Amino acid sequence: MISTKNGETKSVTCSEQLDQAARMVQDVAYALANRVDNTTLTELMLTSRKLERLSERVNAANLGTVKISHDDNG
Repeated sequence: MISTKNGETKSVTCSEQLDQAARMVQDVAYALANRVDNTTLTELMLTSRKLERLSERVNAANLGTVKISHDDNG
């Protein structure tokens, strides 16, 4: 389960979670593009791409509706 902006919770698949993580890392890379060195920027972009490939492999594994839950209570 993840919390939405409204405070609601919803389930997401492993693949969806990896896609969201890839987008988040890519957003950070773009936001910091003018403030970090080229090595750091490259590592961020490579990390984003690795997460995208992981998502593709998990999705291709046909795992069905595997859900992950986040427990904020520890």
